[in-house]
This record gives sequence, structure tokens and C-alpha cells, in this order.
Amino acid sequence: MNLLVLVGVGFVLLVVGTLLGRYYVPDRRPLQRAADEGRAYVRGLVELLAGDPTSAVSEIQQALQRNSKNVDAYFALGTLFRQRGEYERAVRVHQTLLVRRDVDKRTKLRVHQQLALDFEAAGFVRRATKALEYVIAHDKKNVAALRELGRLYQSSAEWERAAAVYKRIARVASEDQHEVIAHLLTMSAQQAMDQGSFASARKLLRKALSLDTTSVHTLHALASYHLREGDKRAAVKALRRALEIQPELVAAFLPPLDKALRDLKRPDELRTMLARLIEQHPENVHLQLASARVEARIDPERGLSALERLLQAHPTLLPARREAGKLLLERGDSEQIREAYQQLLQMLALVEQGFRCGACQHTVGDLFWRCKSCGSWGTVRVAWGRRLTERPEP
Repeated sequence: MNLLVLVGVGFVLLVVGTLLGRYYVPDRRPLQRAADEGRAYVRGLVELLAGDPTSAVSEIQQALQRNSKNVDAYFALGTLFRQRGEYERAVRVHQTLLVRRDVDKRTKLRVHQQLALDFEAAGFVRRATKALEYVIAHDKKNVAALRELGRLYQSSAEWERAAAVYKRIARVASEDQHEVIAHLLTMSAQQAMDQGSFASARKLLRKALSLDTTSVHTLHALASYHLREGDKRAAVKALRRALEIQPELVAAFLPPLDKALRDLKRPDELRTMLARLIEQHPENVHLQLASARVEARIDPERGLSALERLLQAHPTLLPARREAGKLLLERGDSEQIREAYQQLLQMLALVEQGFRCGACQHTVGDLFWRCKSCGSWGTVRVAWGRRLTERPEP
């Protein structure tokens, strides 16, 4: 009996299955909509890659008409509007997502990040900052938003806030940001000095140096602080340390250092300091030029000899030729002046006229009408100052 029942049930199921297979037609509309939507996305991507953002926008809008619940399509559309400079439309697209009840919290935070980019591109930096501050208030470990916020704070010269953001980035992302934070605190200290808040500036500089004891930026600002406060000895100490760390910046450090030492009645220290640095960095032309300038002020003949030795090794060093020319003019030796001028002309022969593209700045030696780099026509411009030995490949 049980066997007959099983056989009967099996027969019925077989008949039903056959009928379903023959006459049942499934609803393929959802699958068709998904396929159409996918094709629209692909066409939009192809148009974008082909350099036709208008058609790309049209394709994505068609995809949204088929499925308005697709959040990623809104993000893609907003980004395209922003890239085209249609910032108002980008903002409207992104704000549409904020009022929808079917959008989760994480997606809304993503919307605020996109709005920040829209506002910044439109020139509303404060609104962009507020949008990112909202994101971070609700997602404290959002490193991408923190980086954007830190960049915006820097663009608006909010240095201490930027430093606080980079401290959070260092903690959240386990990154070493001490050098950047030292720079930001130093900028804040300079800002405080400009506003007359010297006590605040001193605290900020101490914090910066505690983070990076070799920061030339901070040492330079510290010297400026000491000079404003009238402590020239401390200023000399800071400038000397900065010069030891980065001797190629001697042209920037030399004037305040020279003046402070002369005010302290210690002018000879500068010559000694430069001589010691040249021993440590014998190939550094910046130190040699600075030393020759200082020497020329004390003894013009010795200074001129130092400059001539420097020019023998580096004939194209224009600042050295300028200093030597000044000394020769002061001496009034017409023969030497004529010879120096001829040498200058020979050196200038190493610099030639070239041509550059006004669109992409690609530079070549020969006249052209179509740029080989970007393909632009009629964008040729004169480019002066390229050395023959630095001619780029056409």
C-alpha cells in the first residue's frame, strides 16, 4: 500500500513538473531591468573614458529612471556633475540621498563627504569643513575624512586645528606624523607672533621642537622669535643649528645671522662658522659663495680671488659672476671688466631659446605648429632659459 502511494505521488509530481515546465512563464522583468541597468552603467563608463561626460551623465540618469533605489548611481552622477563644474547640481544630487529614509547611516556619512568635495570645488571652504566635521563627529576613525579635513584647515590657515587632526590620524592610522605636526605648530607660532601673542608662540615652538628637534622650519621661526624679543644670542644659536642641518639654505639664514653677530660685536664668528661648514661639506657651492661674499666685504681682493676659484669650478654659477662683477666695477679696472663681460657672454651661450606648448608646457628646441605631447595646434610659445645640455627629447 505504501509503495502504491509513493508511486502515485511520484506520478502526480512528474505530471505537475511537466506541466509547469511547459506552460509556466517566469516573470523576467526584474532580470531585464537589472540587465538594462548594467548596460547603462557600462555605456556610461565607455562614454566617460571616451571623453564624453555629457553622454555618461545621460546614461546614468537613464539607469536611475529604471532603478531609483541604486545609491551608487547617485554618487556617480554627483561626481560627474562636480567634475564638469556643475557644483549646484552635484550638491542637489547628493542632498537627495540625505532626505531618503531607506539610506543607512554609513551611506549618509559618505554623502556628507561627497558634499564636502562639492562645496570645496565651488569655493565654499567653510561649508566643506562643516560637512567633514560632521562626518568625523559620527565616525571618529574615518581616516579619509580626517585627511581631507586636515588639508582644508591648512588651506584656511587654521594651523592648530590641522595639527590636532594630524594627531588623530597618527593615532587612528598608526602613522608617524610628527614632522608634519611640527610644521603645523610652527606655522601657528608664526601666526601668533604676527598677532603679538609671543607667550603663545613660545609654547607652540617648544611643542614643535619636542616633536622634531631637527626641524629647520621650527629653528628658523625660533630665531625670528628671539630676534623679536631682543635675545640675539639665542637667535644666533638657533640659526647656527639650522645652518648645520641644512647648509644649502645659507642664503636665507646668512642675513639675520650676520646682522645678529655684528650687533653682538662678534662678526668674525661668521667666517669661522662658514669655514668649518665648508670643511664638512666641501662640494657645497652655496656655502662657498656665502663665504666669498663675507670675505669680499672684509677684503675685496681676497673675496674676488675666492669668487674666481669658485667660477673656475662652476662657470655657470650666475650669482658668483654677479658678485665678481660688482667687485670689478668697484675696482674700476676696465680690462678685467671687459674680460669678465666676455666670460659672461660665453656662459650665456649655453642658454638657448626653445619653444613650448602653451597648453601642456611641453618644451622642445625646434619650432612646431602641432604639439607632439598633447596634439594641440597653434599653441607654440617662446621658452627661454633652457641649457643646451638639458635639451629634452622632442
